[in-house]
Amino acid sequence: MKKMHTLSFAIILFLQVFSAHAEQVEKAKLSTLNNFVNHFSTFKANFKQTVPDESVFDMNRSEGYVVIERPGKLFWVYQQPEHQEIVSDGVDLWVFDSDIDQATVRTLDSIQTDFPLRWLLYKESVTNNFEVIVGKKEKGVSWYNLVPKTATFFQSLEVAIKGGKLAQVWMYQGSSNVTKVVFEDIEMNTKIPESQFLFIPPKGVDVIGLPSH
Repeated sequence: MKKMHTLSFAIILFLQVFSAHAEQVEKAKLSTLNNFVNHFSTFKANFKQTVPDESVFDMNRSEGYVVIERPGKLFWVYQQPEHQEIVSDGVDLWVFDSDIDQATVRTLDSIQTDFPLRWLLYKESVTNNFEVIVGKKEKGVSWYNLVPKTATFFQSLEVAIKGGKLAQVWMYQGSSNVTKVVFEDIEMNTKIPESQFLFIPPKGVDVIGLPSH
């Protein structure tokens, strides 16, 4: 009987040690992603984006730049081929299409679930909203697959971290519908003027929706 108790204790101890080790290994695998998410307050970069166009079996390509300041502030601008601005002051989110003189405004809270960049706008654990799958690491680039825990219009995100910075984001709406964004000339934790996130509709622009302030 004594041997039985000793054996049971040894098994329990082994399982506890194994569980603790597995948890440490998992944290280590996520460290590159978590270090990026937890240690930036602002993010600035130029980007190149590709989106598949199934009607012509080709890719739609665009370029622009992005500025992010936590919490909740965003300035995402497409400069080519057409000008479009996506601006959030932390409360309202504006989408301005200059080619059709139209601006749409909604509260940021109302689209939180379906907004693929939400995980960048707030300092919170990625695992709060995503199941994280550790992918490959090659040439100094660590890849992670982020699967939303609640239903959204996108199925998952592929995130690439290089040198402690966000290098790429791929947004999957289906196996053949993948928006790929590559960031360049990245700056982090620099001071950004408050006016960067202030949007005032130009005169004559058709405004859809009501700003909350």
